[in-house]
Amino acid sequence: MIWGEKIVVHSQAKVLRREFPGAEVLALGRDDLATIDHHRVDLLLSYYTGPRPPWRVDDIADFVDGVTLLVVVNHGDLLEEFARIPVDGYITNSARAADVLGQHRPAAYIPFAVDDDYGPVQAVERYRTDVVFLGSGGRGNKHPATTRHYLDPAKRFDFALWGSWWERDYWAPVYADDPEANDWHRFWRGPLPFDDIGALYSSAKIVLNYHEDSQREWGMWNNRVFEALACGALLISDDAAGLREEFGDGVVITPGGAATTELIAFYLDHPADRRRIGEIGRRIVQRKYTYSHWARAVRELYERIRRS
Repeated sequence: MIWGEKIVVHSQAKVLRREFPGAEVLALGRDDLATIDHHRVDLLLSYYTGPRPPWRVDDIADFVDGVTLLVVVNHGDLLEEFARIPVDGYITNSARAADVLGQHRPAAYIPFAVDDDYGPVQAVERYRTDVVFLGSGGRGNKHPATTRHYLDPAKRFDFALWGSWWERDYWAPVYADDPEANDWHRFWRGPLPFDDIGALYSSAKIVLNYHEDSQREWGMWNNRVFEALACGALLISDDAAGLREEFGDGVVITPGGAATTELIAFYLDHPADRRRIGEIGRRIVQRKYTYSHWARAVRELYERIRRS
């Protein structure tokens, strides 16, 4: 599992232990398929929906006797392929994808969320910055041009990048024609400790967010949306389908580029507006997007499949 999935799976495993009292809940990765095979598994949630191996394990259901649910949270362009994978059902964070997948097998729209007690914490000095982005700089799913379009505008401010794959050498092939522009490493602060996400978002003035291109098109909102908003942060995000309609005045939507530069400058000068907008977003997440809600929805789908 990549780092972002580990964050999600850690929280989901914790709440599933409450939703299924007495069950043994394990969080396992691709290297643990033999372990899965040797357990009697009643329910498997599989994130193996990448475009190709090793992120794609089409025979994952062969490792369990119970119900296998494929979790589709990106690669909306591959839905017809995912629909042919022999699993029992689908969980997806896209309402539109749930409609497509539901034509083949049971599917449920269940967005990402945050822990029930997740929220703002005391600011930490090392995480104080005007603008922050936490995430992978991986060139696989995130097209370099998209990354530059949404994150380059922050470089003229006090900007911090946290996560993996922001090293100069890693990005060198992308900037072969313009090596001087390969400067992500100047803003990179390194990997973030697993438990410090809340502190990071509670300490920064503005949190930037963007989605993979297919996620944006299909409205597959990433977990960064919920984690930042739950901390009351001012979130400036790309225009992922449905995000503006769902969060309204609780999020600031940008088309990227120069518009992001203008938005950052404006909100840095207006702290009261930052707090007001952040509070709206925080209340929406607390009301609708906690993992207790998520776990109940998973259980309902699981029981519906078992009864069928």
